Amino acid sequence: MNTHIPTLLLREWMQHKRGWLIAALAPPLLALVLTPIGKVEGLPLEQAQLVALSAVLVSALAGYGVCLLVALFQLPGLARRDMQDRSIEFWLSLPGRSSESVAATVLAHGWLAPLGGAVAGAVLGLPIGAAVLAAEGGSGVVGAVHWGAVVSDALPVLLRGLIGTALMTLWLLPMILVLMAASAWLKRLGVPLVLVGGAVTVGVLHGAYGISAPLDALKAWNVSLSESLVSDGPSLLEALQRQADLWAWTSRDLARALSDLASLQFLGWTALSAAGFAAVVFKRERGG
Repeated sequence: MNTHIPTLLLREWMQHKRGWLIAALAPPLLALVLTPIGKVEGLPLEQAQLVALSAVLVSALAGYGVCLLVALFQLPGLARRDMQDRSIEFWLSLPGRSSESVAATVLAHGWLAPLGGAVAGAVLGLPIGAAVLAAEGGSGVVGAVHWGAVVSDALPVLLRGLIGTALMTLWLLPMILVLMAASAWLKRLGVPLVLVGGAVTVGVLHGAYGISAPLDALKAWNVSLSESLVSDGPSLLEALQRQADLWAWTSRDLARALSDLASLQFLGWTALSAAGFAAVVFKRERGG
């Protein structure tokens, strides 16, 4: 079966590349420019290599977080993009299926764009780390750092995080697709109705009727979501401080995160994602 998703991904890139590049590059470049003229104090210069490694990881996380927030803000509205600009008839006349269009939109904005932000942040994290160390201790401290070791230590942690972005997207899909479906069917009222109505419903069920299942499900979802990138943060800090085998830590932490996918909770949220996806596709096939 032929797929048109690569072509549709190219469409997303052509339409949104400027915004994606700004979201991915502006924060680390701004940090790189402001660090030399800012005031940096209290860094443990005796652990300069750890400071540089932390700068790389924090920069990657910040790049991912900024791009993900932008994507989450945009995605609900993109469900009605082709109806709003009246191009829906053109897109429906093409060989591609509506399901492919929706899937490509979610894939590009929900995973690939934030993933690019993480990669950009990681790459620019090295000069940011050097700038931070130079601002605190001068060029001598920067020259004393074994930058090859910084890169080798960062690789397993970054790999864990990059794989975790896919897990994060899987856990976010229920929220993304439900909000997209609400926006597609209810237009501008969809997102606030779902968010406010859902919060009120869960609160009333828990407070007035003692039904805590929806609240417990949301709490468990939030825990799984927060553990997508790093399941055990304290163990990572301990491994970094002790200079332990980070590849071993990565395998253990990733196995723990993957185990959450083999659960009834994940199956339930996947069913909700499928329902939201079907609702968006059905609305699109009707031509808005």
